[in-house]
Amino acid sequence: MLRHGEISTEADKGPFLFTLAVLCGSVILAVIILVFSGTNAVNITIRAFLGLMALASGSVLFAMLTDYACVQDGILTMSYLFRKNRIAVRDIGSISFKDDVYTVYDRKKGKVGTINALATGIDRVIGELNRNHVNFV
Repeated sequence: MLRHGEISTEADKGPFLFTLAVLCGSVILAVIILVFSGTNAVNITIRAFLGLMALASGSVLFAMLTDYACVQDGILTMSYLFRKNRIAVRDIGSISFKDDVYTVYDRKKGKVGTINALATGIDRVIGELNRNHVNFV
């Protein structure tokens, strides 16, 4: 789902479709209850919970779509929510792995960004970095 290049991670299809279905279902049910029912306490409570589900599933969907890493034209791009970090592959000092997260450091040992190790397609990204002789620690 939504690849950002030839060598990139992407959101898993199953969780993406489930989250999208929850978002659409909660919005549709909230509108139906708003249009066809009264304003008693039970209906207001149901609409509030459906609104909370829509907000939660919308934020999870947004996080799923913005969490990616890609290697394109010799540049590693790491994105999560509103943060996008880029570094040339030749400028990567090392990459460490801990708790299902790859942490990318530059040659001065400064932290550049992180990559989700459980993302779909991470094997292609790590393989490309390995082909470019990046140091994994």
